Amino acid sequence: MKKISREIKIGFVAIVTIAILIWVWNFLKGVNILKTTESYYAVYSDVQGLIESGVVVLNGYKVGNVGSIQFNKDNVDRIVVEINLEEKIRLPRNTVLLIRNSSLVSGIKELKIVLGEGPGFHEPGDTLIAATERELSELIGPIKDKAENVLGQIDSALAAVNNVLDVSTRNHLKSTLANLDQSVAELTASLQSGGELNNSFNNLASITGNLKNNNEDLSKTLQNISSISDSLEKADIKAVVDKADQTFTKLDMTLAKINEGEGTAGKLVTDDSLYTNLNSALFSLDSLLIDVKAHPKRYVHFSLFGKKDR
Repeated sequence: MKKISREIKIGFVAIVTIAILIWVWNFLKGVNILKTTESYYAVYSDVQGLIESGVVVLNGYKVGNVGSIQFNKDNVDRIVVEINLEEKIRLPRNTVLLIRNSSLVSGIKELKIVLGEGPGFHEPGDTLIAATERELSELIGPIKDKAENVLGQIDSALAAVNNVLDVSTRNHLKSTLANLDQSVAELTASLQSGGELNNSFNNLASITGNLKNNNEDLSKTLQNISSISDSLEKADIKAVVDKADQTFTKLDMTLAKINEGEGTAGKLVTDDSLYTNLNSALFSLDSLLIDVKAHPKRYVHFSLFGKKDR
């Protein structure tokens, strides 16, 4: 058996060493060259600091690494990112590769796979839809600007309040607050047992209780009122009103005739001679009655034995 030459041994050791170094280098980059991978691509206008060997996750689980990041030869405004998936994953059509922060503290970027809804599936080597998550600074920036603006307005408002609230105004405000405190104390006292409001509430409760106890009587009263209303509704009120109107019309015509002197009543009201004659007759009758009372024998004579002519 021939002995292996020293040069062959050195060459073999060198090859093994180089292979180990390559494996270690890729392992440190997060790539396991002993596993078969499937490659997909995405094109970005800005990778926001994404580096090669960056992590690719799906539902929070690492499924691969970023293989390479290169400019597009035909358009330097486009950056082509290659990912190598170690897991056998079927990616539906419209799947998105999203660049996002893996940590708010470190600022390390990673790629998140957002599965599409199809139809169909991508094949290895296809280009996926690229998307970029907004930076935290972009989200905080507008909020910071608004906060600074609001703080400036608050500062101006406080300055205006300080200018308005001079010594007399502050004293008046203190007096108002003191009066308000006194009013609250009086209200609290009124609500306590024996207070006016408490007594009023008790009276109201008593009235409510009486209404509740007399609910049956009230129901009967309401039913009686309803019966009266039904009776009035059934009654021919219009006919009664029409008759009354006719009666008033006739009475008005009669009074008009009396005023015009028609009939006995009219002549009695309008003719003075009738009144004069009647007055004269009454005067004569009164004189006759006085004479009869004074000299009754002139008009009436009683005799048991007959009468004599006088």
